Amino acid sequence: FPLPFTIPNTAGQPAGITNAGGSYMHIVSQAALNSGISNCCFVAADGLCANAANHFSRMTTDITTGPNAVTLSFWWLCGGGNNNYGEVYYSVNGGSSWTLVSSPIAQYRNQSSWVQQNISLPEFSNRPTLRFGFRFVNNVTANAQDPGFGLDDITIVEDGAVVNGITCSVPAPLTFCQGTSLVVPFTATGSYAPGNVFTAELSDATGGFLAPVAIGSLASQSSGSIACVIPPATMVGTGYRIRVVASDPATDGAPNTADITVEAAPYAGPDAQVTLCKNTGTYALLDLLGGSPSPCGAWTDASGSPFSGMFDTDADNAGVYTYTTNCPGPCPQDMATLTIALENPANAGNDVNVQLCSNAPPTDPISFVAGGTLDGLFFYQGQTTPLPDFSVAGVYELDYVVYGQGPCENDTASMVITVVAGPEAGTNNTVTVCANAAPFQLFSFLGGSPDLNGTWTGPTGQPSSGTFNPSTSQPGLYTYQVPGIPPCQDDQAFVAVVVDPCLGIAEMPSESAPRWLGQQGGVHFFQLDRSGPVHTEVRDATGRVVPASAGYDQGRALVEMNGTTGLYFIRFERAGEAVSVRFLHRSE
Repeated sequence: FPLPFTIPNTAGQPAGITNAGGSYMHIVSQAALNSGISNCCFVAADGLCANAANHFSRMTTDITTGPNAVTLSFWWLCGGGNNNYGEVYYSVNGGSSWTLVSSPIAQYRNQSSWVQQNISLPEFSNRPTLRFGFRFVNNVTANAQDPGFGLDDITIVEDGAVVNGITCSVPAPLTFCQGTSLVVPFTATGSYAPGNVFTAELSDATGGFLAPVAIGSLASQSSGSIACVIPPATMVGTGYRIRVVASDPATDGAPNTADITVEAAPYAGPDAQVTLCKNTGTYALLDLLGGSPSPCGAWTDASGSPFSGMFDTDADNAGVYTYTTNCPGPCPQDMATLTIALENPANAGNDVNVQLCSNAPPTDPISFVAGGTLDGLFFYQGQTTPLPDFSVAGVYELDYVVYGQGPCENDTASMVITVVAGPEAGTNNTVTVCANAAPFQLFSFLGGSPDLNGTWTGPTGQPSSGTFNPSTSQPGLYTYQVPGIPPCQDDQAFVAVVVDPCLGIAEMPSESAPRWLGQQGGVHFFQLDRSGPVHTEVRDATGRVVPASAGYDQGRALVEMNGTTGLYFIRFERAGEAVSVRFLHRSE
């Protein structure tokens, strides 16, 4: 449970302390901070509620001292007790180890009001590296008192050494535009290391250097002038100051003595490049420059002619467009260029609905792209492969995608391909029947898998029932036609019917029978059993005689004829013997 406690006030600071009553370095207990109290106080270690602890504060950088006497000076107070006190340390090796300063005081305690302490030891002189630290020791005790260990106005002074300092001036007039260049002369006193850099800093608009802005620098060990630039983004104001600081040793210079005014300068923005997609509308060029350009300006196009500043990707040309400010005030105007490139948009064309026949030749859907470029990809059910088999009836929905380049978006066209089942009339065939044979169905002699919904026509084009009666039907070429559903065309197949009288005409023995060897051009070749005069006669499938000329050469007959494609018969007769041979003639 919480216990009440009282923390006495810390003694006021005397006038000898710089900025007396201001901030100072001191110990404060966590319990006090939790209660909103931040003066110099501590909780003495008792081994129960508060453990023993040491608190060490030290310099983070070294100083270099010469042969003269060096004095560490500080104001301090500490109530403490025999086991609770402050200590002073120094290090000559960058803080790797520390030495307690025991003279003139080893333990700083029993002092509740501010006093000044000066320490000058031979060990402080001629040191390339020297730094100091302060420690508060809080050991277990039964008798201690506030305040804790507090310090202020800590200084290190070498006798006869010149204290580093920097002053600067800003030439009149003290009014500058944003982005303006200026030269800041400065005077540096003291000693600076070889790698030192002087930097000119600009305050905020009220003259404060809480967050200064570097505006120029100079690597030097002595006084000089720094070329500076007022940052273009500096806020407009009338209370700016400039100071010069050094890096080695770290030294903050005094600000110049008069207020500086910063006025707004026209700003055209940074030069920029942009790629736009054609036919995507109108763009405000000022928005494409970037930054925050001043609106009080005008545009010219690539030819130097005045331009509205609104770029139409349908009508305007690519090129370099220039924006030049024309703002009121004494500050110089500004100019920026915007280089515009135009990219052709992706074009997949129009949506398409296509009908195909399943028995059509193999089809590439790229041939159906309507008005688009041919460099895209087809997607079917979200994938580029496999595409549908267009020989199978069905409805296939594809997306044709052309990918855009640069800022251009992809373009997609929908393609619906409807595949209609094609008609099937079967395959052609030839049948020879005797004149006294029984009637039969022509359909049974079609090859393949013909559809059942076709119709028959006879050799002269007349309709036929599809039943052939050898004793009454006309021999010849019968056509079976199956109607196609658009876009499919009708399909046809043929059955050539030959009616043989079967009168017992003597045939040559099989081993000596003429043989058809084939056709070359309009000439048919037949192998005969022997040479010698032969009478030939050619008839078509209806029995009509067909004009033909025949010649003989070394046991072969060469028969030349003209006629439509179909089945024909040739009759060879010699010495009272006759034989017929069937052959197929193809018209050229």
